[in-house]
Amino acid sequence: MKESFSYLVTNLSDISVRDLKDLEALTVKYPYCQLAYSLIAKGYQDHYAEELTNEKIRQAAAHALSRNALRKILNGSFTNEVEVVNAGKFESVYLHKVLQETVSDPAETASPEKEKVQEDLYDKVLTDTELMINSVAQEEILLNDIVRRKELQKEIIDSFILKDPGLIRAQKNQQGAKEKQEDLSLLSTRLDKGIITESYAKILTMQGRNEKAIEVYEKLILKFPEKKSYFVTKIDELL
Repeated sequence: MKESFSYLVTNLSDISVRDLKDLEALTVKYPYCQLAYSLIAKGYQDHYAEELTNEKIRQAAAHALSRNALRKILNGSFTNEVEVVNAGKFESVYLHKVLQETVSDPAETASPEKEKVQEDLYDKVLTDTELMINSVAQEEILLNDIVRRKELQKEIIDSFILKDPGLIRAQKNQQGAKEKQEDLSLLSTRLDKGIITESYAKILTMQGRNEKAIEVYEKLILKFPEKKSYFVTKIDELL
């Protein structure tokens, strides 16, 4: 059982400079343990200048699941909401034990009441860690979904153009040409500006944006020098 960590949670004013070093080592091993960041912020508030303290408070706020709980830790009211163990002060110098698995001495028997409080506090650390990990995982899933949607959109546009040559041919019927022009405009606005493809150049050509199409072909020459003669021919057709 990580007694030193439990003691500091219920005795915030006793966080020492030595404890801060061990807590910072703890965040390296367990980067999602938000309670450790909050304890560090409280310790810096008691021992260091305002500039350093504010930096640690901002770091703790970024990891905190509850800003209200962080404020209570900083102003010392958090301990009023936690059952304080009626036992002698734990030696905070042994905080480093939280970084490794330890085996309790069979000869040392903790009271049921003290053990219950310690277990509750440790469970809280685990719960906060799991919630933070889940939050980060959800953000990664969302970002990956956005990337997949963007790639799929480009593939659909390129596939549609390749399968329908009529999309890049002029239509004799004025109404049909107008509708096709609107479709091409819609497709081109969906294309990422950083993407350079021959299909995009063809769409620009159909829109009458020859100068822009030539720019695309020139970039394609740099990107695919082995097809230079082909792209040069395309440029000549637009001049």
